[in-house]
Amino acid sequence: MSGEVLVIGGRSQIGSALIDELVGKGESVRALTRAGESADSFPDGVQAVTGDLADLDSLRSAIDGADRLFLLCGPTEDEVQLNRNAIDVANRAGVRLLLRSSILGSDPKSSATFVRDHGACDAYLRDSGVPHAVVRPNMFMQNIPQNTMPSIDADGNFYANAGAARISMVDTRDVAAVAATLLREPGHEERAYEVTGPEALSYHDVATKLSDSMGRQVTYLDAPDEAVAGALRGFGLNEWLVDALVDLFREYRRSGTDGYTAEVSDTVARVTGRQPRSLDDLLAEASS
Repeated sequence: MSGEVLVIGGRSQIGSALIDELVGKGESVRALTRAGESADSFPDGVQAVTGDLADLDSLRSAIDGADRLFLLCGPTEDEVQLNRNAIDVANRAGVRLLLRSSILGSDPKSSATFVRDHGACDAYLRDSGVPHAVVRPNMFMQNIPQNTMPSIDADGNFYANAGAARISMVDTRDVAAVAATLLREPGHEERAYEVTGPEALSYHDVATKLSDSMGRQVTYLDAPDEAVAGALRGFGLNEWLVDALVDLFREYRRSGTDGYTAEVSDTVARVTGRQPRSLDDLLAEASS
C-alpha cells in the first residue's frame, strides 16, 4: 500500500513495535512527537513531526499527506476529547484508514474508567464516517516483567487486587504485528479485532510461572483496593490514574475466572499467520 502512515503514540510499547514492523516492511512512516522531544529513539528513515493531540493546527500539519493513521492516546483524564480531536482532523484530511488502539471489552457504559473512555472513543470513531478499524488488546503481558517482578519482596510475595480473575494477557509486539497488517492490507474497514494472548492466566498462575522462571518460590497475595491505591500514590501517580487503575482490576475481578477478560481470541494467528507469544516466552526472554 503506497502513501505514508502517521503513528500517534509512537513511544508507547505498541507504537514503537508498530513503527519497527512498518519500517521493516518498507512503509514510509512519520511519528508524532511533542515539542522538545528527541527523535533519536525512532528507527532511521522515520520522520518525526511535531504535534499535540490538544492542538488541532499541529495535528492538521502532522497528518497532511499521510493516508493512514494509527491512533494510540496514553491514559489521561482528557483521553476522550483528545481522541475526538484526532478523529475530526483525520476525517477532514480524508485518510484511507484510521486504526485506533482501544481495550478489550470497551463499553461507554462501563463503570471502569479505561473501559468506559475507550468505549466512548470507539463509538465516536464509528459514528464519524472515517474509514476505520479498531484493535482491542487485553492487559499487556509486559506488565509482568516490568511491574510485577520488580515488586516481589524478600519473602517472594507480590500483591495485586485481581482476586482470582483470569486474564488472557497479550504481548504488545503481537498487538503491533496485528496493527501493521491491518494498516497494510485492504478489507479491514469498519471492523474491530479483539487481541489476546494464547491463554488466560490468574495471578496465581503468573506466580507459578515466575517461580519456574526465577528458580525461587513466588507467591501472589490478593490485596484490597485501598492498599493498592495507597501503593500507587506512593509511586507518584495522580489521583485520576490511581482510581482508573484500581477500577480496571475491579473490572477484572467482576469478569472472574471465565468472563470476557478470560476469553482467548485467534486474532494474532488469523491476521499475522503466526501464533501469539506466551508469558513463558516473554519470561524466557527476560531471563536471558
